[in-house]
Amino acid sequence: TLLSAGRMASVLNVRASDLDEPMLRAVAKTWTDAFPTKPGRDRFAEANERRTQGPSDAFSEEWIHAIFEEDRTCLAACRTFLRVVTVDGVPRKILALAHVASSPGARGKGYGVAVVDAAFTTRLKDDADPKESLFCTGIPDFYANKLGATLLPSTISLEYPEGAKHFNDTNIMRLALPGAPPIPDAAVLGTGGDGW
Repeated sequence: TLLSAGRMASVLNVRASDLDEPMLRAVAKTWTDAFPTKPGRDRFAEANERRTQGPSDAFSEEWIHAIFEEDRTCLAACRTFLRVVTVDGVPRKILALAHVASSPGARGKGYGVAVVDAAFTTRLKDDADPKESLFCTGIPDFYANKLGATLLPSTISLEYPEGAKHFNDTNIMRLALPGAPPIPDAAVLGTGGDGW
């Protein structure tokens, strides 16, 4: 339980398929308010389609992590899903972190860090796979300082399937538990699908 302007706020970690429509709409509104959105793009429709289509190779076991006030206002949210990537041709299951956002009125209060920390704590376990998360960001120092993530070196090459969407940011971060195999500095990282 967190405090938000004197009110209680709670962290929710749930499979996307189990999230009810009003809460998914609140999360999608947070994403729309936080990210530039092209006219006609409907972030709720996109999230609802992923939620209702079930697991696929691209979005396996998608979860939504969000912080809600008592009135169901979403303060911060992110999504995670499993992805099989390759490191120098060897398949590896990772946790993909995407759509990290705080609502404009809640920025600078620690909710973004709290929701990402909740996602990692919920999804990364020492005794199970995956043991690492990969994500792109425009603020690598922030994630390094707040969560201990490391920036993958620029000597790593990204390999996308034909026609796949590329990462929005060139900074690829990694949060790895002990026991996760290393990623060599000159590795070829196959994304296994669209960048996230």
